[in-house]
Amino acid sequence: MGFQVTSFLWRISNEVARGSSGDITWLPPADILNLVAMVVLVVGVFIAPMAEESLVRSPHKAFGLALILFVGHCFALAGHYDMFNPRTPRSMKYFPLQELVAVGVVIAVAVAYCVLV
Repeated sequence: MGFQVTSFLWRISNEVARGSSGDITWLPPADILNLVAMVVLVVGVFIAPMAEESLVRSPHKAFGLALILFVGHCFALAGHYDMFNPRTPRSMKYFPLQELVAVGVVIAVAVAYCVLV
């Protein structure tokens, strides 16, 4: 959880610095993966198991899903900055193709994990 919060705060401070210089700011889909991972972790691992009739019967499964989303966030963030193909310049788009592919793979892996586990 500490890594997730630190990563998110770093991204927010980066966007605030960009906004101060007059540039546009946004919350890319890669960061949304991180936010969803934090929600899954807090609700599925810490809050839901405390309820008597918990929907989350196995907190370790929720932890696994949160881990998939958080690690996928790192790859999606690299895709957001177009770092997978260094020969091409950064596109400066909100949701570049590299990030789209990375987020798609992360979502597919997360869905497969939920179905198989």
